[in-house]
Amino acid sequence: MTAAQQVLNSGEGEVAVISVSSRIPEFWCDQPRLWYVQCEAVLAAQKLSDEARYNLVVTKLGKDAVQQVSDILLKPPEAKKFDTLKERLLNIYEESEMRQFQKLLSEMDLGDQKPSQPLRRMRDLAREKMPDETLRILWQGHLPPAVRGVLAVSEVKDLEHLSAIADKVMETTNPPQVSEVQTVPSSNSNSDHSFILAEIAKLSLKIRDMEKSRRFNRYKSRSRSTSRNRNMTRRTPNCTDWLCVYHFKYRHRARKCIEPCAWKKSTNQEN
Repeated sequence: MTAAQQVLNSGEGEVAVISVSSRIPEFWCDQPRLWYVQCEAVLAAQKLSDEARYNLVVTKLGKDAVQQVSDILLKPPEAKKFDTLKERLLNIYEESEMRQFQKLLSEMDLGDQKPSQPLRRMRDLAREKMPDETLRILWQGHLPPAVRGVLAVSEVKDLEHLSAIADKVMETTNPPQVSEVQTVPSSNSNSDHSFILAEIAKLSLKIRDMEKSRRFNRYKSRSRSTSRNRNMTRRTPNCTDWLCVYHFKYRHRARKCIEPCAWKKSTNQEN
């Protein structure tokens, strides 16, 4: 290879490194693992050495991060520099999943977010270690009362569908304010809001009717059972129309009889 070719290749390599570096953001101290996911996605298509990848990461560190890994920077290992630096940064800046989850719950404030956004974050932190039912209860506990009311009467159980419903309700009940001077809501907004309230009312009535029907059926069942018991207890061997257990159950097909039984008497009278 000639000297000119070496210079050309060197120049192309520097341009490639600069291009890659510009696509990697500054290190995120609050989200180190996600930062590395993005960083490694950019580096994956590049045929860079371990040292080149290590140097790229170093250029993205702020003052605090540099101080935390100063021993590695001053005396880097002979091999696996990139992985060694990554492991140290994750150990320093990444909180445990449970701590992140607790922090998310304690500091959760929807603000301008859609309900689906904190739910997505909660699911990421839970990483399938918490059942969806528990996540749903924790998530709904941080939603506005109007949204909770709609979700409470919904028969949907899937979290993805529930979050979509919650987003729609939020859009309807809290439309974006274009101007503070505007105080009269649009007719469309009023219409949508009225529709949702009407749907809530219908669902509430439906649930109330179902509850009434269930109570009535239980009452009828108890009444029939009590009536049967009274009829059975009123009939004793002292009654003139008392039937033994065999004739009571099988009537004319009975092959046995226990005295005193009114069946034989009625048969003899007929004869």
